[in-house]
Order: sequence, then structure tokens, then C-alpha cells
Amino acid sequence: MLLFAIGAFLRLYNFENRLIFGPEQGMSFITSAENLEKFSLLGETNLIRSTSAGHIPFHGAYYSYFILPLLVLFKFHVLPVTIVFAILNLVTALVFFIITKKLFGKTTGLLSLFFFLFSDVMIHHSLFAWIVNPSIILGVLTLWFVAKLFKNRNSLSPILWIGVFSGLGFGFQSFYLMFAGFLFLLLIFLSKKKFLSIPIFLFGVILGSLPTVIFDLRHDFYHVRTFWQFFLDVLAGQSSGSSSYYNFLYLYPYLFLIYAFITKAIYKFYKPLILIPIAIFLYFSLTSSFINLNKSTGMAQGITLKVLETAAQEITNDNPPEKFNVVTLWDFDTRAHTLRYLLTYNHNKKPQPVEEYKNLDVIYAFAPENYEVINPKVWELQSFLPYKITELNSPSTGYRLYKLIK
Repeated sequence: MLLFAIGAFLRLYNFENRLIFGPEQGMSFITSAENLEKFSLLGETNLIRSTSAGHIPFHGAYYSYFILPLLVLFKFHVLPVTIVFAILNLVTALVFFIITKKLFGKTTGLLSLFFFLFSDVMIHHSLFAWIVNPSIILGVLTLWFVAKLFKNRNSLSPILWIGVFSGLGFGFQSFYLMFAGFLFLLLIFLSKKKFLSIPIFLFGVILGSLPTVIFDLRHDFYHVRTFWQFFLDVLAGQSSGSSSYYNFLYLYPYLFLIYAFITKAIYKFYKPLILIPIAIFLYFSLTSSFINLNKSTGMAQGITLKVLETAAQEITNDNPPEKFNVVTLWDFDTRAHTLRYLLTYNHNKKPQPVEEYKNLDVIYAFAPENYEVINPKVWELQSFLPYKITELNSPSTGYRLYKLIK
């Protein structure tokens, strides 16, 4: 199918130079890989949300379990794991087409597929591995099972599956809770077995968030108390409940479906007019800051996966001592989770923990060339002062790789 081929091209062309490997990817890959050393019921830390008491919720562990076999299969290399997420996005588009075609007809299915494949947001999110990305297919599958329940209101299996998806979705993205609450009310309204639907839905939610449930039962309901306190903090203005588009990725298929309905109505009214909404959508999508076929749209200028891998190789070649750590200085991730992952799992050179920057022998700092390493503004380097500065070969123009020695 031509649409699918073009959609694949927009995602996979020049993939190595366009993919995004940033702080979130480094942290989640490390969290997943650490399960090989010590199995955990916790996923990665939710750094954005914290309570007034300083407690931080964790994402669900299923994402870590999902990517762990990929990490092992591809020997912890970032590129092939990221390609799997691009394929997942394309598979989601295909499933979306099949479902919308069955539910609403071929024309609506094709239009829905078009808006999905050419969406700047969908193309952007196919270029990196991130915990929120699998929530898109959950939204698509939820549409199918709600439709099944609508056709057979005595059926209970759709309710179970929607409950499972709700548990998984909340583990991927805490804002999914609002969608899950809406679905819960919708299922009660649609189902003719209302009293059975409630425990079945809740059982599905438990299955979809089982590691978190087990952890909470063993640790005084840590997450329940943490999220409740966070909710109270938001109401009191002590924490931010702000959100961004990516908090609602699971709703984007429904948005594309609405676009398809509107475009189909225009088509039925006067066929040539269909070119207008399609042209407008393509223009705003393909000129978006999310799409660039030549470079990454989610990493610092001049930084690519290859650059980070080269920096990790330079550090490895320098034969770092046991007590060393790493710093990157172009974004908020000054503790260099990207380099930390590459060094640990690609080169068997494990930096000291992220809280340990004082009692070291060496820090490797990868920084923009105009950064004043002699007068650092970050805690990680300030705590290591005073130090001597030498340089290793820089893997990218505009950046320097420093070796800071006590």
C-alpha cells in the first residue's frame, strides 16, 4: 500500500542520524537492564512528579520488562531497539486501519490511516523509545473492545481487556488515569451486567499493573499514598499538575478518527473539496519542527547517537579508574544517563552512582566548547572542585570532551 510505504519512509529514512537517544531513553534503558542484576517490581522514576514530602512515584514496571528482552537480544545496542519502536508505530497504524475499516468502512479506515501515518507527532514518536509510546496502541485496541461491548452488551471479556489496558496505560502514563475513569463509567453505562462489570474491570486493572500492586501491598501502599498526596498538593498549589501533548498520546487515534469523519463528510458533499483538509494537514505536519529528514529533532545541535557512542569509546580507550563518573552539559541531564548507559552496557565500564561526584579520581565531562568548565555552574562539578583539566579527542564539532583529575 502506497500510504504505508510513504509512512515507513518518513520514519525510517536516515534513521540513525534522526533517532533520539536522550535522558529519558538512557534512564529507562538503565532501569530495565538493572533487572538482570536485581529483579524489581518498580519501573523508572517519574522525575516530573513529586509530592510536598519529597516522595516520587515510579512508573509501572511492565515497560522495563517489555524492553529488557530487546536489550538482551540486541546486546544493549541502542539503534536496533529504537527501530523496534518505529516498527511498533507502523504496526499500530496498521491495526488502527484494520479496526476503523471494520467499524466504519474502507473510506474512513483509509483516511484514518492517512492522518496517522502523516502526523508529525506520530512520526516524531517513532524515532525514539519512550514509556509513553506504547500507550498509542492501547488507545487503538480500547476502541475495538468498546465497539465489541457496544455490539454485545452481555459480553464480559471486552471489559476485562479494557481494564488490563487501563492498568497498563496508567503505568506508562499517569494521565491515563483520567481516560481509565471515563472508560469505567462508559462500561458501566453500556454493560447489561453492571454488577459483574465493576469487579471484572478492576481485576483487569490489577492485572495491568500487577508489579505495582504487589509492591504496594508489601510497602504500605506507597504509590497510593504518593499519588493521593500529589493530588492534594496540586489542589493546594504546592505541586504542578501541568501537562503536555505527550501525556495524551493514547487519544491521538481518536483525533485522527474525527479528522477522518470530517474529511469523509466533505468528500460526500463535494469530492474535490477533500483536497483542502488533506493539503492543510500535510502542510502543517511536514513543516512541523518535529520532522526533519536530515537530523534529529530531539537532541542538542551536533549530538547524535554516533557522537555519544564515540564519546563512550574515547572514555573507554582512556582506561578510566574504578572511581570515575560522567557529566554532560547541554541539557538538564547533567548526570549523563546516555553516556552512563553506553559505558556500562556497551563497554563494561560502570561509572559511580549518580549521587557520587565528590569522592572520585576522575570525571569525564562532555560539554559545549563555550562552557566554562573551570567555573562550573552544576553541582556535579562544583562538588569535585578543585581539579585539573585535560582534553580527550572530541567526537563532535562544537563540543569538548574533558578529563577532570584530582
